[in-house]
Amino acid sequence: MLSTKMILARQVLCQGDFFLKGAGILLRGARILEVVPSLSAARRLARRSDAALEDKGPGLWSAGLVNAHAHLELTALEGVVPRLPFAPWVAALMQARMRIKRADLQKGLQQGADRLLATGTTALGDNDSLGLATGVLAVHPLRTRIWREALDAWDPKRTRAALRFARAPRRGTQTLAFGLAPHAPYTVSAALGRALARQASRRRVPISIHFAESLAEDQWMRRGSGPLARVLPASPGLSSLDHLERTGLLARRTALVHCNRVSASGIETIARAGATVVHCPQSHRFFRRSSFDARSWLDAGVVLALGTDSRASNWDLDMRAEMARMRVACSDLDPSEIWTMATEGGAHCLGWSQRLGRVAKGFQADLVQWDLTPRSRSGALEALTGSLPAVRRVLVAGREVCPGD
Repeated sequence: MLSTKMILARQVLCQGDFFLKGAGILLRGARILEVVPSLSAARRLARRSDAALEDKGPGLWSAGLVNAHAHLELTALEGVVPRLPFAPWVAALMQARMRIKRADLQKGLQQGADRLLATGTTALGDNDSLGLATGVLAVHPLRTRIWREALDAWDPKRTRAALRFARAPRRGTQTLAFGLAPHAPYTVSAALGRALARQASRRRVPISIHFAESLAEDQWMRRGSGPLARVLPASPGLSSLDHLERTGLLARRTALVHCNRVSASGIETIARAGATVVHCPQSHRFFRRSSFDARSWLDAGVVLALGTDSRASNWDLDMRAEMARMRVACSDLDPSEIWTMATEGGAHCLGWSQRLGRVAKGFQADLVQWDLTPRSRSGALEALTGSLPAVRRVLVAGREVCPGD
């Protein structure tokens, strides 16, 4: 039988535009049954529902943060790869990863998941190119969608193996699911892209793909020039966006990660397709990229989400830092917009928009209590997005969890 409990909360940020002072959150098992707008009403409902009362003391409650894009398998490469332009950085990354033992990569993956949980992230989209993530994350409390990463570098001899890797496994758990990650337009051939698009449609799973990340990508895709021409075969001679459209990879269930070099017409095309865009502010800063125009994406009606990327191109795995960086880099955004990106936007990206990202009836009880006592909605959003507030406790699927569980 599922246990029922009522959390008495001094403050609750239910979503970006809904704040309560003195409230109750009624949980049954992993789900939120009700959000009660006063402590007295919460106590009465607890008695009627035979729910255990849990008063966790002062602190602001909110939905857990959602990290829409990470590579936890690269956590062990922290500080190993120098800060280089993108193409030589990728080459250095691949060489460094080959020198790391499998056990150390697994240990790093565990440490990365622990760090995210400790800093308020309760759900994650993690790219898995080595097949290591499932073994670690299947038993970790962090809710995760593992993106099975596939690439063939436009080499037909590699296409079948890439498809085999992407297909398995399919079975998840209450807190683990799978999706597909065609790596990037310059590493996914037309044949592989079409096959992955069909597979995603058939299985009804979301897609995540690195897109328009660098000048090098555009140079090779269109003209077969630039640094990638030294390691890739003949170019398809079309834009990355055209490639995604032709293969069927540009769709409503698609998340486009980075989107650093997209024209106004490209933004309109992506908005019409209903795809999500994921921005990684700290990784963006690591590569010293020009400013990310979040306002144009939002004005076009595109859902934006935030991610950390990997420790190979970031100083930490901390979604609080991503929001704080966003406040600095995109000063025209309202704190509520940034909070939505880090919660509801991420949930949408992972295919869980009706389950995560809000403190609301019927949603999963993925909750964080912050060491904050704001008096208003604006004060809560200012503190959550503009600083790195301490985490008091984390719940995933209604269960209080700690890193290392």
